[in-house]
Amino acid sequence: MADTASRPRLRDSVIVQADGGTLLFLCLADRTVKRFTCDEFVKAVVVLLDGTRTIEEIGALTCGGAAGAGARVAEVVQILEHERLLSRVAAPEPEFRLLGVARAEFYDRQLRLFQDFCDEGWARETSGAALQRRLAGSTAVICGIGGLGGWVALALAAAGVGRLRVCDFDRVEVSNLTRQVLFRMDDLGTPKVDAAAVRLRELNPFIEVEAVERRIGCAEDLAGVVKGADLVVNAADQPTPNDVAGWVSEACWPDIPHIMGTGYAYHIGVLGTSIIPGLTACWSCVRAETFADHGRDGMETLVGKRDKAGAMGALSGLVGNILAWEAIRILAGLPPALGDRWSEVDFWPLEIRSRPVPRRPGCPTCGG
Repeated sequence: MADTASRPRLRDSVIVQADGGTLLFLCLADRTVKRFTCDEFVKAVVVLLDGTRTIEEIGALTCGGAAGAGARVAEVVQILEHERLLSRVAAPEPEFRLLGVARAEFYDRQLRLFQDFCDEGWARETSGAALQRRLAGSTAVICGIGGLGGWVALALAAAGVGRLRVCDFDRVEVSNLTRQVLFRMDDLGTPKVDAAAVRLRELNPFIEVEAVERRIGCAEDLAGVVKGADLVVNAADQPTPNDVAGWVSEACWPDIPHIMGTGYAYHIGVLGTSIIPGLTACWSCVRAETFADHGRDGMETLVGKRDKAGAMGALSGLVGNILAWEAIRILAGLPPALGDRWSEVDFWPLEIRSRPVPRRPGCPTCGG
């Protein structure tokens, strides 16, 4: 039962329609519809659930102060609360402004989205502003700032991840410009991390960006890069995607969550997996599950992966933004979506296909 001193408010993602003695609650967040039989009293109460009135005040308006009015309103509120149709805060804007007026305005739409996640019960926090604070206090590392990592970095910067560390060794080439959103013609020949850092700082003045120009050849090369990070996103593919993924995971284990996106080419984008130490399967489990597919682990490579593969910006952006969304979920304390499975997106039918990757009880890395 909601406290009688509270000021109940419908979630912003809920639309209410009436047809005689029927109320429809249209939940835009998940496209569900909840139907209730009601009378005129209930309709009147629902219209007043805007967070500005207590239950007793709503009762006075709907029943003219009649005895038991507050209890009748409380009963309606209890049902709506049980159905998760009410917000967990009476007025979100004052909570948002605690971030500072400039930040509240900058992140306004995102804060409202976060608030709905809280209202749905996906977060321990009650206010979307609390999730934004978690992002602001986080450090994320993006390994590889090319066609995939550039989109990841852009989305994390726009979301307000407080400290971004971008790592790459390459320089901007003209072929990069069709699929990498951080670079311009004027950047040709510039280290990718330097050009990226300039764009990211321009996009969001409330974050810090560190550029690390480094070629990765082993896990030790990443030790200083990932130190202090709350999350690492692997978007690098040189010398090979599997080599870099192994080094990233080794450098992160056992303390740092890491997302193992391994790229895209032609009409397949590899979303990979999220590894949360202690909670999900580790990289060793993933390799054990997938490496022997079709007996490939015992085969000799005659023709290997080409240096240049078919790609375009719309497709790299799709994969990169999915990985960024997963990163935001992890950093904000929301449930991750890509753990304990290996996922790929097929651009042609626009389908995400996943296969389970369970933790192995005897895994030498995470089995204990």
